[in-house]
Amino acid sequence: MTAASPVRRLRRAERTCWTVLIGPLCAAPATGASVLTTGDDRLSVPAAVGATAFLAVLVLLVVFLLPLVNEWRADSLSGREAEEAPHPVDWSAKGWVRVRDTFHSAGLDTARLDAVSSWSPVADLKVVHVPQPSPGWLGRMEDWGTRLQRRKSVWAVGAAGGVAFAVLQDRISLPFDGDRLLVPAVVLVAALWAVAGTFLYHALTLNVRRPTVHVAIPRSWRTLLRSSAGAVLLRHEISHLRHGDPMRRRYLGHAPAAGKAAVFFDGMTALAITPVETTAQTVTSISVFVLTLTCGLYANSRARRVLVTLMELRADAEAATDAESADRLSAFLTAQQKKNPTRQKADRLLALSRRWTGGHPAPYARAVAAAWVFAAGVCLPAIGVWTGVLDGVSA
Repeated sequence: MTAASPVRRLRRAERTCWTVLIGPLCAAPATGASVLTTGDDRLSVPAAVGATAFLAVLVLLVVFLLPLVNEWRADSLSGREAEEAPHPVDWSAKGWVRVRDTFHSAGLDTARLDAVSSWSPVADLKVVHVPQPSPGWLGRMEDWGTRLQRRKSVWAVGAAGGVAFAVLQDRISLPFDGDRLLVPAVVLVAALWAVAGTFLYHALTLNVRRPTVHVAIPRSWRTLLRSSAGAVLLRHEISHLRHGDPMRRRYLGHAPAAGKAAVFFDGMTALAITPVETTAQTVTSISVFVLTLTCGLYANSRARRVLVTLMELRADAEAATDAESADRLSAFLTAQQKKNPTRQKADRLLALSRRWTGGHPAPYARAVAAAWVFAAGVCLPAIGVWTGVLDGVSA
């Protein structure tokens, strides 16, 4: 088996797990259209698909994208306010020559590489995504908003003001006609949407299209990285750098929530379009709904957990190019497992001992099987409606 074979297999497994996470969201337009094309007030299929697609995008924006952008803003400000800023690596220094040669042998130009060193004795070698603020006054507004969010008193005053307005709105009479506020309110909302759109554009451009990624190298690791074992560990992090894993790990913090919301939506629509005229049909519909909902949520949870392990296994497979380097990586992981045992390190050690011939981690197969059960339970009713089978039964 060639070295590239396990890498390709693990990358396919990664893509499959990502499909498990975002698949319910992609299926939302079809399942929603199935509901909107049935009943007394039916919509055309294009209109129904368009309406539910808009709803899916709205869920993606609120549940996934906005929390992610807010996380970028907070991390960017915290990094710039840190007491000890990381120091750029001077590749011309004698102690960094062998580390630089490892990057060059992997096809990376250190002149274009953002590598930093730190003095922290507890830090590990890692590749991190460094969020960037919007330029100019937009960036200053982002920092101001982030500092404001940190203050709990602001949230308390806002909540108290909202409750007070809800209670007293019928007892308060404005000294002027409320219709006069319509035009200023529309102008204010349009301006806020324009500013929010500009913020979002800069956030996606600076953190997705042109992300800043640092290779963080602790000073205590410099001696180790000049050794053969250290070169294997460095190749592991280079793999994460090439595949954009720091950004994917950020996505994993928010994407499963959007997927779970879509699972509930797809499950409810599947229940809504199945016939429930008889007791048997009702029991069957509810049973299928519970089964698909359980399998969908289970698949989402398993895929999120397995994805991190698959990223590490793929990086191990690219770093351990031969039996000697695999043994060095295994020895390092064994020492780390004794200090801080985790299930992920155990899976990596097992894969290294089998040279990645044992397939994927066990939860991966269960997640994919659950996803297929969920897809069948959600899609089959929609297909039945669109083909007229369920319409004939419920007529």
